Amino acid sequence: MAKFVMAGKTDCPYYAKAELLADKLQRSLPNFRIHKISILPDDWKNWLEDTCIRNGWKHDESPLVWRELVHQGGKGVFLGGFEDFLEHCQMYYNITSDMSEEMMQSIAKENLVTKVNLIMEEQHRASLIQPLHIWISSALNPTCNMLIPSLLSAEVVSQASAISLHLLHVEGNQEELQSLKMETEDLALPQLHQVTIHTDLKEAFQKAEIILLLDDHLCEVTDSKDVQEQKKMKAIADRYTEYGHLIELENEARAAIASKLKVRTSEVTDVIVWGDVGDRFYIDLQRANVFNYNGPIKGPPFFSQPVLEIVYDREWLESDFQDIVRCQQAAVVSKTHHGTHMSTANGILTLLKAWNKTSVPSQVFSVGVLCTGHYDLPDDVVLSFPVTFTDGRWSVVSDVTVGDDLKQRLQLSASELRKKMLILESTSEGKT
Repeated sequence: MAKFVMAGKTDCPYYAKAELLADKLQRSLPNFRIHKISILPDDWKNWLEDTCIRNGWKHDESPLVWRELVHQGGKGVFLGGFEDFLEHCQMYYNITSDMSEEMMQSIAKENLVTKVNLIMEEQHRASLIQPLHIWISSALNPTCNMLIPSLLSAEVVSQASAISLHLLHVEGNQEELQSLKMETEDLALPQLHQVTIHTDLKEAFQKAEIILLLDDHLCEVTDSKDVQEQKKMKAIADRYTEYGHLIELENEARAAIASKLKVRTSEVTDVIVWGDVGDRFYIDLQRANVFNYNGPIKGPPFFSQPVLEIVYDREWLESDFQDIVRCQQAAVVSKTHHGTHMSTANGILTLLKAWNKTSVPSQVFSVGVLCTGHYDLPDDVVLSFPVTFTDGRWSVVSDVTVGDDLKQRLQLSASELRKKMLILESTSEGKT
């Protein structure tokens, strides 16, 4: 697909002529796409200088045209100005423009009036809208691309009439962030109010109501104050990454049971993950149910049966099943050479839907929570427990059986996790 970006001074007649030619090409060619950036006359010079410096281009007139190659893993390729764009269209598409000078001037004046009116309307509309502010950290993580279309849907954030999406990637590539912003805007999603991009940590999380941390790692810094800030961010990112992995594990466990029973993964519910997802965890099926199981007892679509009453092989449940879940994520990473981005995105969306009241109140989720007051575990350790969401609040499920064996597993997980935390703290102190 050929995707071009055309930027120009709003009252420039050559920009007017070029954009109408681009519109004609987009209507007649299914694989031609154009993204237009109209800049007010007073802002054009600074905008053009900043853009050319950032990309290493030399250009001093309106319009500026480049070709976007982000889908192929590269940065934008400079095409040139008005004459270069016309020549390109003539050479590759055999299409040109014969618009008169008088018409160009007329459209340019009309463009300026329209742009000013749109800005005034937008400012007025913005004063009336109270958008939900969502921040995504490490926005260049591939998981972000999979999150955005569903994240901006009414199903996930039903309480918001408008969403301001803020894409943050500390010291990230400005060109790639700009391309992600354009791709998001091109989705034309009705709830999307605005998209902003940020590379400075000092700008992070202003007015934030939902923060999604996709950080795999944070860049190295030398300033001692920044090091402390990075430590805090790293700790938060690690914690929330772990929360996301909990839901991934839960879904992988459901998939393993579904495969065993020959049903769809969505037809297995209320699987519980206990413990530390990073190392020692246990999959508990005491509340798990299966729908549409082809067995001797059948019922309507809403009829379900306990998994433990169908899977009689307890040895498989306690050994092979646990190992299958443990190895599944590692297998995906090994084959694809990157993290399970799709699974991570799905886990985040699943939790947001539950939080925003779009799940069944009785549905059980495995979520990382502080162990305060639970099963005589240390108060400062985060482990996975079963929770339910009601009216935007979560609570630990109380009507589950926690026998001596499971208590021992949880205490061992807490002990080992505490040791790891102490080692990480001592290592970080040694580096500073």
